[in-house]
Amino acid sequence: MKNIVKIIIFVVAIITCILAVMFAAKFDQEKMANYNEARVVNDNNPEMVAAFEATTPENLPAFVEQYRTEGAQLSETLKAHQVQKDILYTYIVELNELTEETFPEYQAAFPEHSKALFAKADDAQKYVDGFAGVASFENLEAYVSTLENEYGVIKQDFIKEKTYNKAYNSLVNQADAVNQVVSDNKKAEDLAMLQSDVKNYISNGKLLNVTVMLGYFLFAVCIVMLLFFALKAILSNIKSSYKSLLVIVAFVILVFIGYLIASPELTPSAIKMQHTVQQVKWIGAGMFVFYIALAGAICAVIFTAISNAIKNRK
Repeated sequence: MKNIVKIIIFVVAIITCILAVMFAAKFDQEKMANYNEARVVNDNNPEMVAAFEATTPENLPAFVEQYRTEGAQLSETLKAHQVQKDILYTYIVELNELTEETFPEYQAAFPEHSKALFAKADDAQKYVDGFAGVASFENLEAYVSTLENEYGVIKQDFIKEKTYNKAYNSLVNQADAVNQVVSDNKKAEDLAMLQSDVKNYISNGKLLNVTVMLGYFLFAVCIVMLLFFALKAILSNIKSSYKSLLVIVAFVILVFIGYLIASPELTPSAIKMQHTVQQVKWIGAGMFVFYIALAGAICAVIFTAISNAIKNRK
């Protein structure tokens, strides 16, 4: 069993290293933005990429015109979504600025104020009904927390949409730049080069994803095998391994406590990195366990030093 596991880990490690070397050989750091843009467009609109790869100098103007028009529609949709995001953000800011003294006044004026605040909101009635359910200032914090979680999801979607919109327009602009070339031969050469670049960007992006996934798989296999053999050794001799069992149980309890107390709040950095609430919770749990383990290690070092000093004096 151990030999089979070692062989699996060794093979996966070799494959991962080969793919990593292949990617490093083809990767150009200066073109990182191009890699990301090509990947984003291919993930969201593979039909567009396929159409571009099949484009010839003769039908390039038609390609640019079609996708320029669709790009304008995407931009208008993005603007509409930004309006919805900004309305919710303004609403949350207003609620966060309320105090116990100003809350009654805001509550009394809300029916009239909400007409202007949510004039362009798609979910105006939902927000009006939501605030109507806030009976007192003490209930406001829970309601605002719900709105902030909703805003985090909306902003994440908006960032994804904005990133795609930017990548989409970048590809169209590059195609349009080639289309503006006067010389037919130069246009054909530039188009072929751009098509080759886009194809390489996408293939390299896929290679990177495979390399990363294999790396994660290898790491997961090592952790699982480590836990498996550790538990096997402990269970085979429970009487002498009870301390190890206590450590494992304590670790599991720490992770559980860390997850319970971890904040689900989507911070600006978490939103930018497109983390979900669950991911944020697990990150918080990991940080909690790390800090506890670090504090325990420091305490153990100090205790050992003091203990040795006392023993030496004796």
